[in-house]
Amino acid sequence: MKKTFVKKILLYVILLMCFTSCGNKVINGIEVSELLLIVSEEQNIDYCRLLNEAVKGDDASIKQLALLEIYDGAGYDHGAVVVDLIALIGEDKFIHSIKTISIEQKKWIKGYIEVGLEYGNNTNLQAQTFKEVFPKIYDFLN
Repeated sequence: MKKTFVKKILLYVILLMCFTSCGNKVINGIEVSELLLIVSEEQNIDYCRLLNEAVKGDDASIKQLALLEIYDGAGYDHGAVVVDLIALIGEDKFIHSIKTISIEQKKWIKGYIEVGLEYGNNTNLQAQTFKEVFPKIYDFLN
C-alpha cells in the first residue's frame, strides 16, 4: 500500500515536471528543440521566456532572439524558430524590431533565416527562396 502510494506521487511529480519544463516545447505553434534549449541554457538564456515575449510582439525580445549567437546544429533549429516567428508576427513587425542593427548583425540574421527556410519544419516554405518568402526582410537585410 505504502509502496503504491509513493509510486503514484513520484509519477505525478514526473508528469508535472514534464508539463512545466520547456523540453521540446511548442510555443504558439513554434517548436523549440531539446538541443536548442540545452545550448541556450548553457549561455544562461531562458529561450522559452524570450520566445514567449517575442510571440507577444515585444520589440526588445524579438531583437534579442533574432541576434542570439547559436552555433552548429542548434543554429539550424534557431533559424527555424526565427522563420516561424516571422511568419507569426509578420515582416513589418520583425523589421521594426531589428531596425537599429549593424551590418554584421544583419548577416547573422540573414544566415539564420536562410537555414531556417531550408531546414525548418515548414515544408511550404522550403521550396521557395528567401526573397520569395520574406521580400521586405530580404531587402532590409541586403
